[in-house]
Amino acid sequence: MARLEGSTDLWVDHLLNDAGINLDYQSSRIKNIDEALHTGSKRLNGKPGYPEYVGVVKDFLLVIEDKSDIDNHVFTKNDVITTDDPKVVPEYALNGALHYARHILERTSYKKCLAFGVSGNEKLHPKFQE
Repeated sequence: MARLEGSTDLWVDHLLNDAGINLDYQSSRIKNIDEALHTGSKRLNGKPGYPEYVGVVKDFLLVIEDKSDIDNHVFTKNDVITTDDPKVVPEYALNGALHYARHILERTSYKKCLAFGVSGNEKLHPKFQE
């Protein structure tokens, strides 16, 4: 993976596999989620956008967006997580995850969702290594 988040993507994939959670990587095999993401760009321009991981476990939609740098974990303004600024949302893990979750929920029949922003990797979080 050439992206900076490549090592973080692999770390998250390892954690998901260890937990027995099967999510799709940067796409969705679930038709209505895939269709919703065709207009889900984090730049808020109506173009396609895909979270690092997305899927459904039981009746919960799970969305994970990650960033390699922990400084890009979350951006808040007045203690509110920003999801409507096209310059902020692409740069922060939790902001991006919430953006994708809201976008999918507005365009599908899912009612329950867990959105995760992940930052760093196994080197920054060694207690998650085995």
